[in-house]
This record gives sequence, structure tokens and C-alpha cells, in this order.
Amino acid sequence: MRSIISVIACTSLLIGCGSTNNKSDLRDVATNLEGQLAIAKERNNVLQDENRVLKLKVNKLSGVVSVLDTEKTSRVKESSALRNKVRKFVQREITGLKSFLIEGGLLDYIGGELVQRSNVEDTPMTIVDLHNRINSSGILTSIGAYVIKPSTVKVKVLRYIESKLVVIWESKSIRMNLVGPNRHQFVDSVSVEKGDVIAYEFSKNVGVGFSEGTADSRYSKKLVMLGDSIHVSSLLGAKKKRAYSIGVYGLLNQ
Repeated sequence: MRSIISVIACTSLLIGCGSTNNKSDLRDVATNLEGQLAIAKERNNVLQDENRVLKLKVNKLSGVVSVLDTEKTSRVKESSALRNKVRKFVQREITGLKSFLIEGGLLDYIGGELVQRSNVEDTPMTIVDLHNRINSSGILTSIGAYVIKPSTVKVKVLRYIESKLVVIWESKSIRMNLVGPNRHQFVDSVSVEKGDVIAYEFSKNVGVGFSEGTADSRYSKKLVMLGDSIHVSSLLGAKKKRAYSIGVYGLLNQ
């Protein structure tokens, strides 16, 4: 009986000691967690402060960007206005120079002689003047023609690219109503290079006359568009050697 009581007493004592150790461990864990929480709070406060500083910097930079955008827009408007003024001034000068050259008969002429010729075509046709090629770089400003019948024409500039003639420019439609000598300014002048070929597209009838045996104007029954290419061998009239009373005026670098 005494031995049983002794065992019970020892067991109780051991249990009590174990409970005390567990409580101590829990207090240590709690203390450690409280320390970590305090550190985390302090770090969070630091991050909040840094965030406020960054927001202030972002606001300042946004203000700077806004000012720069405003200044850029203002400069673009000023630059655009200045370019428009310069462009108008240059256009006026060019127009005045063109008028002076035209009135003084100082422009270069490239084309067939502007005389009356009796033969005319009453069908749509594109005339390609291989006889009078551009012999120097420069600009073209107008068209001249001796008109037999009123007609509408488009002037086209063709350039040799890989053995083909490619349409690189065309004028607006030009209505020639006056029978006899005509001259019409292009809406926009066009730059040309040595070797370029001039074509004339008549959408209904060819209003200018032609003669045969003296030149090399060929023709196509097809209308050619900007960007189209033409094989010279596909053009008609190689043996007829036609000359048409039509050409272009310009200022070439001769």
C-alpha cells in the first residue's frame, strides 16, 4: 500500500513539473511573437512613410510632365503656324516666279511643236511621248497644246524602273475648251529627272492633232493609273512615228 502511494505521489510531482515547463515554453513563444509583431509594425510604419514620400515625388513629377506637355503643345502650335507662314510665303514667291517666267517666255518646253495638225482621234487614248524625253532634272509647271477639239487630259510622268515605265505622278484633270493654242498651270508643280517620259491621258477623245513620220509618240487604248507599269513593247504606233501638238513647260537644270 505504501509503495502504491509513493508511486502516485511521484507521478503527481512529475506531472506538475511537466505542466510548469509547458507554461514557460508558451510564455517564451508569446514573448517572441510580440517582439516580431513590434518589429513588423515598425517596418510597416517605415514603409508607410516611404510611400508618402514617393507619392509626393510622383505628384511633383506629374506636375512637371503636365507642364512639359503644355509647353510641347504650345511649341508644336507655334512651329506649325510658322511652317504655314513660310509655306505660304514660298508658294507666293513660286507663283510670282512662275508668272514672271511664263510672261517672259523663259520656261523650258518639252514636247511636240504646237502647230495645227489635221489628224485627230475620237476615242479614249493615252499618248506616250518617247521622242521628247526629259533631258535634265527640274520641275514641270504647266501644259501647252494646240487644241482641235475640246477635250479633257491628265498629264502623267513615267520613269524607267527595271526596263518598265512606271507612272509616278499625274496631274488633276485639265479641261481644254479653247480651240487653238492652250496653256494650263498644274495645281502642283512636279519634280522630274533626266530620262523621265511624259504621257497624256485623254479620257474621251484626243483633242490635239497629230502628224506621222517625224517623231515617236506611241499610244495605248488603255488608261493607266498612278503606280501602273508599262512595257514599251506593248505600246502601239511604233512604225507610225507620230508627233502630237502637245507638251509641258517647266524649269530644268540645264
